[in-house]
Amino acid sequence: MMKRLSKIISYLLHPIILPTAFAWMVLNGNFYLNNMLKPEAFSIVMLAVVIFTLAIPALIFVASRYLGIVESLEMHSRQERIFSVTVIGISSWFCWRILGNFELPEYYTDFLLVVFTGAAMGLIITFFKKFSLHVFGWSMMAFTLVWYIFSWQCFSVLFLPLIIALAGVVAWSRLELNAHTTGEIYLGFGFGLLPVLVLFLL
Repeated sequence: MMKRLSKIISYLLHPIILPTAFAWMVLNGNFYLNNMLKPEAFSIVMLAVVIFTLAIPALIFVASRYLGIVESLEMHSRQERIFSVTVIGISSWFCWRILGNFELPEYYTDFLLVVFTGAAMGLIITFFKKFSLHVFGWSMMAFTLVWYIFSWQCFSVLFLPLIIALAGVVAWSRLELNAHTTGEIYLGFGFGLLPVLVLFLL
């Protein structure tokens, strides 16, 4: 029963959903330009993020599974993890570039830079050390939320404990499935700070 629940949580709270979730938060945040943007602009941002960071990577992963490029959508092996991080990194970069053509304020696109930078860093780290990509993604979301709260005062701080709690649930599910050790969970959470810190300092 617990194994089944853990697997459901791992799928429902997979990090692939996070750019879409954060885009929704950004478009509904307490940022003054949200009151000035036309409805079409909201649709363009949301549609671009959904297509490039969710739909296309998901289709690539499913197709890769059926073509035998990867053995499991769980991405257990190093090669599979490298493949998944690369796909997400490239797709988020394309999404950032496309939205950049609309000359939107950084508020609407910086989270995509975090995803791209995180994917690049995650790719490098994966060559040397295994860590939880699930927790890594949720950690990046938590630290990106802190960045947005600090820079734009656009979200309530109450969102932060919610995101951290969800990260904890994800961490529990990965441990329950024996996908990672406790150390790999902590590494995933710690590494999530790096891309946000790098972009914040730049």
